[in-house]
Amino acid sequence: MGKPKVAPPPPSVYRDNPIIDDAASTSSAVLLDDIDGFPEEELPAYTDEPVASVTSMSPLYSDRLWPARHVLMLDRSPTELPWSKHDVTYSEFSSNMPTASTYAGVLQYHIASQARYPPGYYVEIRGTHNETKRQGNKETKDRVTDFYIRISIQYLIARKLGDGQLWCLPNKVRGYRGGRIPTLEPTVATDEEMTDVENPVDQLKLWCEAYVQNPGSVKSFTLKRQVTHHNTARLEKYIRSAISETRYRGHVSVKFATTHDRVIFYSPGKINEWRLNNYIRWFFYLTFLWVVSWPVLFFLTRKYEVVTVNFPYADKLEDTAEERRFTTMSELDWYNLWSSSIKRAALARMKCEDRSLDEAYRQATADADARGLAASASPAPLPNTGNSFADAALGVLGQGLRVAEAWSGNPNGEWGFDR
Repeated sequence: MGKPKVAPPPPSVYRDNPIIDDAASTSSAVLLDDIDGFPEEELPAYTDEPVASVTSMSPLYSDRLWPARHVLMLDRSPTELPWSKHDVTYSEFSSNMPTASTYAGVLQYHIASQARYPPGYYVEIRGTHNETKRQGNKETKDRVTDFYIRISIQYLIARKLGDGQLWCLPNKVRGYRGGRIPTLEPTVATDEEMTDVENPVDQLKLWCEAYVQNPGSVKSFTLKRQVTHHNTARLEKYIRSAISETRYRGHVSVKFATTHDRVIFYSPGKINEWRLNNYIRWFFYLTFLWVVSWPVLFFLTRKYEVVTVNFPYADKLEDTAEERRFTTMSELDWYNLWSSSIKRAALARMKCEDRSLDEAYRQATADADARGLAASASPAPLPNTGNSFADAALGVLGQGLRVAEAWSGNPNGEWGFDR
């Protein structure tokens, strides 16, 4: 119990590996008929240096300002906390580090350090269809997953570490202020004093001091991370149109999932130690003792949920008279970059269960598209045999193949039906 437990790393980015057994099914399916499309050069070395010419909340995306190395730089998890555990979805991280409940400076340091990191942010696209099986008079229905595409979009909400906007609960706003239920009291400063403490960092210091001075033996202090001003409904509509262009006729779901949403510091003690113990937790789940223990813990714990760090996708949710300003790029710009990759991944029946597609995959599909356009613009000349009849036959055959290729998805190329 006394030693910190290192959590396993969150899902990594998708990369084809020719060494593994299923390389033939993954790497060959990624780009369909263009396996040679992957760039051979190595990615640039990792660096912590931000882009000097990019300021926070600058207008729009630029390829020159955002090469792949910066995308990879931001796609990483927060630093590991001492004495920490996490849930199965990597959404909530908890720590009962003793010094965080004893020294306000220690708690403030860890909260401020964790607030520099954006949450993990993903778009998850899943296609399924139902299959009905009959055995005698018995009928069963199974849901089959046709594809599952997972793309990290963390870099759309932060250009560099520390881009979040810290927010502390102000006066006259109901919330968990060290009690068991949301209230308007107590406050860490009067209204007049709050005007002198407008800096969220100074307000955080006051709340950390209030938490440490709280005499309660069972208490918690929570940091929340959240994404703001992302028009997910608009982007979902774009993604659904891309899947529809593949002539997929199954059921499509588009979700915007996050990880590392909450960091909770618990006070030391047996009760909080037991609540973080996975073996004890599962024992309570399996024996249904949680029905009794959950209300007891809820009303026993003094909660501080007063600190949130917001990572804005844009300066506002909807377009108004003034143009939206994006942290990285608009929803439409991102869709234009990824639409071909999404369609190829769906047609390849890709399933990113524990991985996500990365910038290298997107660039490879873009290169494949460029080669396809170049080839269609200047097709190779037909051979001249010297025999007029043979040359005419080859010409007719070539035209027929081009027509067949152009119409290969029409109308019998539909797939993913319920059956």
